[in-house]
Amino acid sequence: MYRILLLVLAFASFPSAAQPSVEAITAEVTDNIATEYAECAAYFAILQGAFANSGKLSESDKFKKASDKAAEFSLISAKQSRSEEMANNVTLARFEMSLKAMQKIIDNNYSNISLLMNKHSDSCTEGLTNSAALMKRWSDRINAKYGIAPSTPAK
Repeated sequence: MYRILLLVLAFASFPSAAQPSVEAITAEVTDNIATEYAECAAYFAILQGAFANSGKLSESDKFKKASDKAAEFSLISAKQSRSEEMANNVTLARFEMSLKAMQKIIDNNYSNISLLMNKHSDSCTEGLTNSAALMKRWSDRINAKYGIAPSTPAK
């Protein structure tokens, strides 16, 4: 009888024990946001290079600014769950990893850039123009991972 009671108590407490704290969920959300912004910074940096390489300097400058803004947002998000020094290191590492991966995808050839545009253009543009949508998307994804209902907009 004692074993059955322990088994019932173990199953009854399992969902609450497996549920991470609000702080842990928030850190996971901001970490995913930081990662996505670092990827966008790399994407925009590659676009900058492509336009600079083709002599379109005004477009190149536009994407340099977008890359810098995405990197800044990545750093701000990374600072939510780690020290400033670690956030700087992590943001730079994520940017460099993403840049290398994207260069590999396009085989270091700007004429293959449509491969990156197809994957990153919409989400990266949205990230810079509507950060609330990006935050909601990641909040909903992480909450769903833990069986928490998606957030609803305030009325």
